[in-house]
Amino acid sequence: MPEYLPPPALCDLSAQPCAIKSALADVQRRLATTQALARIGDWTLERDSARTTWSPELFRMFERPLEWGAPDVNEISAYLSSESLERTRETFWHAIDSGERLTLEHEVVLPSGARRHQLTVIVPVADADGRVFMLYGTVQDITERKAIEAERMQHMARVAELSRRLMEVGEHERRQLAAALHDRSSPNLAALKLIFANISRALPASMDDELGLLLDDAKALLADTDMGIREICATLRPATLDYAGLAPAIREYASQVARHSHTAVELDLDERTAALPPELQTLLFRITQEALTNCTKHASATLVRVSLHCVAGQIRLQVCDDGCGFDPAQLGKVDGVTPGLGLITMRERAELAGGHFQMRSAPGNGTVIEVDLPAPTCKC
Repeated sequence: MPEYLPPPALCDLSAQPCAIKSALADVQRRLATTQALARIGDWTLERDSARTTWSPELFRMFERPLEWGAPDVNEISAYLSSESLERTRETFWHAIDSGERLTLEHEVVLPSGARRHQLTVIVPVADADGRVFMLYGTVQDITERKAIEAERMQHMARVAELSRRLMEVGEHERRQLAAALHDRSSPNLAALKLIFANISRALPASMDDELGLLLDDAKALLADTDMGIREICATLRPATLDYAGLAPAIREYASQVARHSHTAVELDLDERTAALPPELQTLLFRITQEALTNCTKHASATLVRVSLHCVAGQIRLQVCDDGCGFDPAQLGKVDGVTPGLGLITMRERAELAGGHFQMRSAPGNGTVIEVDLPAPTCKC
């Protein structure tokens, strides 16, 4: 262990009483300067006598003249706002009774009428028997920090509101596009079916062998086009979601996924989700839709399980697959897996609704996505 060498000003202080006074004065000046820069004052409170001491910075922070001396407990209470008074008293008594070091934020009203936010640290001091006989603490002015935090929260709220609005606009445009695509194409496709049927009936028997196969191919192509348009409309905005609710819409989309891939989809859906607000049903459908899309496109899964349940005022969505999985720790790293837009969108949708998004995965062990959302209208 290195040898401790005291600074020259403190060497042989027993023989230099003037040096002692000078060193103490220097320490006091440094402490006062430090407290002024940090806007921190310190205090003591004796338990039995209720006598207090304040540092000079604390006098300045409370706009109290030094010649008035440290205030008593009642005077200190007068500085506290009505909202902070009882909480402050309880915290101080808890520190005395428990001997725990505590931190407290409170608001004070200064003689000028200004309101300031302060952070107080309370440190109990005990005697040899363990009885707290004094409290020592510091007070820091955090008004500017609280203002910055409030501004940041307001900014985050504006960003969240903008994101919600963008999602609402996106859903509205999806609904309009799906309706326009359906309304414009369905009558024409139906008319083409009738035309081909009439042509088939009008063909002479001598031409049936020559043109019959071509007409059959045309009918098959028409049917495939009709099915494709319906699936595009269902992907954009399934009418089932608007007219039947969340569970039927998920079933419809899961059937579409199974039909076009080698992935089986097992569903365990709570029909009570039909009572959820429309915007929450839309959000849950979009997350399920994105999760199923990821399973078929990236996970090489053969089985996906989707469960949706109301539990104690919460709605839980879980999507599990038996696919290849991945290491979540590698997401976003240079040599790892780049997080896809789908994962980011699912997380943002859940968090904007005040919910929680969690993903678990491991190479070779598939992936589990869980979303928990508050759903007070879901009767469980």
